[in-house]
Amino acid sequence: MEATFDIKRVQNRLLQMAKTTADILEKHNIPYQIAFGTLLGAVRHGGFIPWDDDFDFLLFDDSYEKATEVLAKELPADLMVEDEKTEPKYFHAWAHVKDLKSECECSLFPQDAEYKNHGLSVDLYKLTKIKEKDFAAYRLDQAMSYIDRRKKLGFITEEDYEKKKEIFLREFKEREAKEQANSSSEKEILAYPFTYGKQELSDVFPLKKYKFEGLEFLGPNNYHPLLVSEYKDYMQLPPEEDRQPHYTSIKFF
Repeated sequence: MEATFDIKRVQNRLLQMAKTTADILEKHNIPYQIAFGTLLGAVRHGGFIPWDDDFDFLLFDDSYEKATEVLAKELPADLMVEDEKTEPKYFHAWAHVKDLKSECECSLFPQDAEYKNHGLSVDLYKLTKIKEKDFAAYRLDQAMSYIDRRKKLGFITEEDYEKKKEIFLREFKEREAKEQANSSSEKEILAYPFTYGKQELSDVFPLKKYKFEGLEFLGPNNYHPLLVSEYKDYMQLPPEEDRQPHYTSIKFF
């Protein structure tokens, strides 16, 4: 479905939200990094990917709880932390900073409509430090926890649950077989709670500043392997038909 909104207005609001979030985190010396399409936008465009309508931060597990606590206390009244403490139907494995002055519709992720607030979001993904040998098991645990939460909340049927469980177990066995070489690795890595993404500590630290729409945000020390892992030839623009925002409509109050 074709999007019907002013992408520049959306990006300006997201930039305000991200700057407010980053300022609070930096004030409390809480590390974070821009990630995924936001990091790609910084590297390839010096800001937003022209059609992008979200903003992605990665935070670290050892300071994640502190981060959500200080944000909940210090965000302005038009923003909130959306997580299991504020949303009774919460099923994500990470929190959002949610805009209370907008309302979005998203055909790509219709399950998000179950939440009370439908505003623009800044994602606060969590990176967990684990041993490389435990990566496949960690990914399976996160995937199962996700469908467990959705089943408990009544978002998926028992039949769908069993189908997804079968898929996750099959993917785990395939992944485990591919990573046999790392099965005894005691090396520490950083893992996402979704996809098969992982980061080498040496690529992340020390964090450094990236220019983004004239502002500066913290990001990984070595972006290249991270972007290759996510996007392959990341400097190449995708086909025009794939240059689509996530949302289908956005209204501002």
